[in-house]
Amino acid sequence: MKLWTCTMHEHLKNSPDFSVHLVWHGHEDKPFYRAHLVSASRRDLLEDKPFWGNAVISRGEYNRLFAIMEQRGLEIDERSHKDKFGYSVEFQTEEKMGYCYLGLTEETLQALALMRDALAPENRPPLQAILDRLQGIKL
Repeated sequence: MKLWTCTMHEHLKNSPDFSVHLVWHGHEDKPFYRAHLVSASRRDLLEDKPFWGNAVISRGEYNRLFAIMEQRGLEIDERSHKDKFGYSVEFQTEEKMGYCYLGLTEETLQALALMRDALAPENRPPLQAILDRLQGIKL
């Protein structure tokens, strides 16, 4: 059962003004990395925080991230996944917020690698840092 409406999904997907957070929910023996990707119009929202990678991405890159979610059958819903262990993607526009649970499995690593590769080379370091941190973790 899909938990998002076409209207919400299409709004998030088609917005020229967006923010994407890749966030970790769970315990941390060592810090887990997070990423904040934004449209040029939201550049001022980027903060230099420990263990956060930031990048300003193009609309084409944002659309490719959405395409990966759709191709992998990952649902975007209106409820936060803070109560679920692992990684989540949060899509935000001025009017809407959507959440996509990735978890912490081999499929998570595959999705993150695809997302990294969907970005321009100069925008890949935030996702690469997440992938590097997950190396060696028994999934």
